[in-house]
Amino acid sequence: MVSTLNLCVQKKMNARLRIIICGGGIAGFATALLLREDHDVTVLEKSTMNQELGAAITLSMNASRLLRSSLARAGFDPVKARYVEAEKFQELHWKDLSVLLEWEMEMVTKKYNEPWWYFSRQDIHGELKRAALSVDGLGTTPHLELGADVDRVEVEGNIVHLKDGRTFTGDVIIGADGIHTTTGSSVFGQLKPVSSGLSAYRCMIPSARMRQNPDTAMLVDSAKVLMLIGPDRRIVAYPCSSWEFMNFVCIFPDDTERRQQWRTKVTVEEMVEQFRDFHPSVVKFLGMATDTGVWSLRDRDPLSTLVKGSFALIGDAAHAMGPHQGQGACQAIEDAEALRIVLKGATPEDVERRLIIFNELRVERVKTVIEYTREMAPKKTSETHVNHKTTQTYSDYYWRYKMTQEAVEAMNKHGFAMALIDPATGEISIT
Repeated sequence: MVSTLNLCVQKKMNARLRIIICGGGIAGFATALLLREDHDVTVLEKSTMNQELGAAITLSMNASRLLRSSLARAGFDPVKARYVEAEKFQELHWKDLSVLLEWEMEMVTKKYNEPWWYFSRQDIHGELKRAALSVDGLGTTPHLELGADVDRVEVEGNIVHLKDGRTFTGDVIIGADGIHTTTGSSVFGQLKPVSSGLSAYRCMIPSARMRQNPDTAMLVDSAKVLMLIGPDRRIVAYPCSSWEFMNFVCIFPDDTERRQQWRTKVTVEEMVEQFRDFHPSVVKFLGMATDTGVWSLRDRDPLSTLVKGSFALIGDAAHAMGPHQGQGACQAIEDAEALRIVLKGATPEDVERRLIIFNELRVERVKTVIEYTREMAPKKTSETHVNHKTTQTYSDYYWRYKMTQEAVEAMNKHGFAMALIDPATGEISIT
């Protein structure tokens, strides 16, 4: 006869939570992909097209470690996401292109045992979405509801209210709806973005076009992150989409009314004019752009908590930050992995206790990342010399972090017996 204790253990191990994820961006689909093995997931997406905006992102070793383990096991394929693997990092002087810092990526991959990858936002979003919604994935296929514009979250009843009157109920509600989060504001009070006094032009230029011009070929001689450092402006460039494009982020001080907007189409001439005093090669490659947008760079002051009851906030909704350290998407991937582990084997009755562990794992981590990112942002100045603060200043704090191990250890500390079976795949067991 099976004992009552064993029946309780078996029931707990077979439990599948009903999880509502509000937002179908990178954070939302990374989380859906990782949670579908153990839970029944619904993704509510405001748009009807569900296409990622923006240009490209870098995912450094703390994130690629998870893409190659837990997310790969769940079905994510970096080849389908058209990744480019970093080979070099350079920081160059804005005026004469002299080298301020240079290192081969091999030294980094040896130290952290992981690659540094570049993706276009559309490519990685598309692959996370494909893998999350695949009928061949682990567990059960999530349901995607498009045109689901959230009005508010009712924490007491675990209910998501849409603006069209529909409601969705779950055991866990996850807010992944970006910097202008409706879910977060309805739960914690108005969460307003903070202007940084900076904006960024973003554009993608075909790599082949740059190779054909001797003045710009040096930018595409290897798969590198290239940072052109000025006194108060900065240009970051790297390849993406299997080397089809070079991505450019051109950051500058901005006190115009444009700061009240998030994204605006502008002319290439406007972007070139803003950086006209940079090295002639820089001006030339910026002039190769054909489609340019400008983003107001905003972040948010760190939150003291990311959870309330059975509600959790993740991604830009939880910890919006500038692009100055390339950690925005990396932290979203960490969020997804943390939720996978803390909710493993959970029942509706212990969700709140589990999310407290998620909160402990994430609040201080993202607070520090936001603070470091702000410190690395360009500063408005009338000086013409570069006050150089290398990207390496805080890099070890980001890159050495192992979310899977940290989360398993936190669960054990709180009395949930778990073991990491295989670090290479992220597979864990309840012991």
